[in-house]
Amino acid sequence: MNLLDNLSEYSDPRLYDAENSEFEPDGPFFLSLAKQAGGAVLELGCGTGRVTIPLAKEGVSITGLDVVPDMVALARDKAEGLSAEWIVDDVRSYHLKRTFRLIFETGSVFHHMLTRADQEAYLKRVQEHLEADGLFVVSMFFPKPVHFAGSEEETEWFTTSHPEGYEIKVSGTDSYDALRQVKTETAYRRWTDADGKQVTRVAPLSLRYVFPQEMEALLHYNDFEIVEQYGDFDKSPVSNNSKQIIYICRKRR
Repeated sequence: MNLLDNLSEYSDPRLYDAENSEFEPDGPFFLSLAKQAGGAVLELGCGTGRVTIPLAKEGVSITGLDVVPDMVALARDKAEGLSAEWIVDDVRSYHLKRTFRLIFETGSVFHHMLTRADQEAYLKRVQEHLEADGLFVVSMFFPKPVHFAGSEEETEWFTTSHPEGYEIKVSGTDSYDALRQVKTETAYRRWTDADGKQVTRVAPLSLRYVFPQEMEALLHYNDFEIVEQYGDFDKSPVSNNSKQIIYICRKRR
């Protein structure tokens, strides 16, 4: 599957924005790092600006990059009057001809890299754009056996609200390809619009799970060193009970 064919989950930016609007719990973590960095910051996979915009409001010199034009357009509209810069580009192939003190993603962008070639292209672009003593932060889901069970039977996930006020019921199925380490979740969003019409949106999303030792090897052989790692955005240590692993890296010297 091509990365650009795996974006239907992001086809409705306003709906995505409504479902992904909270600055907590990761926002303060990245705000603290950005202020410590004391220079230009690049967020990869900025979406509609959930973290980018609050950082810009705090005076951070930040650039948000995302591959989905409509997501970036909404972020730009929301950020009117702020000095944030917005770029539509692919995390595997952008060339901005400048460097940053901090490059980060808030989670799942690296999971969209479904092949080793994609992963290494992503990391090569970070190497190209990171200052010699800058920081790169990537957050990963901690893969556990429960994530790979799969369920072809549609189950209820959550209920949310459409920007136009409709109640949306979200359900889904999931499957796991062990050979490729790729989990595909298919979300079904159903609501009744103002005309009484039943609307269903189907959005499959494939994410590659990366195991801890595998990620350490990827970082090492792509010339990064891990300077800190956490099991959550409260900076708790990584354990078998952690839900994620946050890697803080520098260029390997």
